Amino acid sequence: MKTYEALAKAFHMCGVRTCFALLGDANMHWAGALNGLGVGFIYPRHEHAAVAAATAYARSTGRVGCASVTCGPGLTQVMTILPIAVRAKVPLVVFAGEAPIRKAWYNQGIDHAPFVEACGAEYRSLKDPATMIGEVNRAFADALADCRPIVLGAPFDLQQDAFEGPEPSPSPVESASPKVPESAAIAEAAHWIAEAKRPVLIAGFGAVDAKDACVDLAERAGALLATTLPSKGLFRGHEYCLGVAGGYASPEAKAIFKEADLVIGVGARLASHTFNSGSLTPNARVIHIDLDPREQVQGRKAADLLIEADAQEGVRALAAAITAQTCWRTNDTKAQAKAATTLPDETETPDGALHPMATVKQLAAIIPPEAHVVNTSGHCAYYTAQMNDHPQSHYTVMRDFGAIGNGTSFALGIAAAYPDRPVVLIDGDGSALMHIQELETMERHGLQVLVIVLNDGAYGSEVHKLKADGVSLAGSVFGRTQLAEVAKGFGLGGTTMTSLDDMSRAAFDAFLASGKSSLWDIHISGEIASPQILKAHKAVHA
Repeated sequence: MKTYEALAKAFHMCGVRTCFALLGDANMHWAGALNGLGVGFIYPRHEHAAVAAATAYARSTGRVGCASVTCGPGLTQVMTILPIAVRAKVPLVVFAGEAPIRKAWYNQGIDHAPFVEACGAEYRSLKDPATMIGEVNRAFADALADCRPIVLGAPFDLQQDAFEGPEPSPSPVESASPKVPESAAIAEAAHWIAEAKRPVLIAGFGAVDAKDACVDLAERAGALLATTLPSKGLFRGHEYCLGVAGGYASPEAKAIFKEADLVIGVGARLASHTFNSGSLTPNARVIHIDLDPREQVQGRKAADLLIEADAQEGVRALAAAITAQTCWRTNDTKAQAKAATTLPDETETPDGALHPMATVKQLAAIIPPEAHVVNTSGHCAYYTAQMNDHPQSHYTVMRDFGAIGNGTSFALGIAAAYPDRPVVLIDGDGSALMHIQELETMERHGLQVLVIVLNDGAYGSEVHKLKADGVSLAGSVFGRTQLAEVAKGFGLGGTTMTSLDDMSRAAFDAFLASGKSSLWDIHISGEIASPQILKAHKAVHA
């Protein structure tokens, strides 16, 4: 057995069943061996896309994502997606190979570790046959336990050697015991809830498995419900749900949040954007229930009372410690919550093109809840975040590094994870064009993705900021690329849409019946700035 075969066998025994890879000298033999063991491969056209697809796969399934790139330039191409995976706390293992160790000089040779560590991830080099199998097992265990990406490298000349280490074998993963909260912290939190008149419970991605417990606690505390953006849709359809908290909250929801006097944050990082830089709940004390609760987050005071616990354990203990109260759970508040999660009728635009809000409202009406929606970063992401009909299990968003250009890659990962689900990517034209080559990957692998591009012919965020500053728009406005024709060139379906009537349920059903990926190029107005962009620009000049 060659060393690359032993490494492939170790990955397989760690549960890898899908891998996203772009091949090169340092990983191609390993990938072939892993594929020979029955692991399915998706081969994107760019290294970033491979790791980004694995990141989305891991985020949506809860399993460790697996990707592979070659050494040197293969690895340096992924420096944008690694910080996203780190900040989104995604379990990920990337096999990157390494330059040969028996050559004095190699053109693609570079020290991998500083690049990986600069992104916040961990790099581990595999050079000792006696220990490398154990290192692979530990990498998967650590990635899952700590929810973080780990990059593994092995010199590709060493991979060709006959393997002299121990036979690869499955390594049992020990489940950590649930963290139970301290009774004193629960008692203090119960006292705060008893004093509250207008509490809100905000659930993060770490609270997804504690949904029912959160709903029960909110009911007993008389609290309204909300989520962070990554857990959007968790309380879908609940009559006291305000939708997403933070900068992407609707104006109606923000008005309600501003009145809150207590926030119970569960399984969330309490990031700055979740609290709209502190303006969301200016008069509220904050209880933070989390495995890693913190008073200070991203340079601001985020919480006043910390409860270290698993979401399920902490929420249940707190619910048992309080006396039921109604607080502001009234018919009036129920009506306000409904208004806060109902998309407004905004249709008028200065240039006569489609209003982005009207477009998203129409899309929300025709995309069924069983479809998996992928939302990305950029100006259009605000509008997509207003869609409230999809459950958390069918909605994926990661914008933890503020980078555009990830949409098609994320869609690859979701489509590979859920081949029986219709996958719908909603992206901007600037973002879609960054990795437009991945449309070919969708076609080649027979994945069915509906790529919806909200096309304003520009980098929308920059355009609106530059306009407000009276600065030249050169470099941010490009005109509307004929994206439907580009999609057809890659073998996909392609349609240009310029009216709301073009976006019909019949058109969506035709996409489903086609059995292949398709792109809708929807021309939206470039004259409408989202509320979040307007606020961000004002903050810069405050």
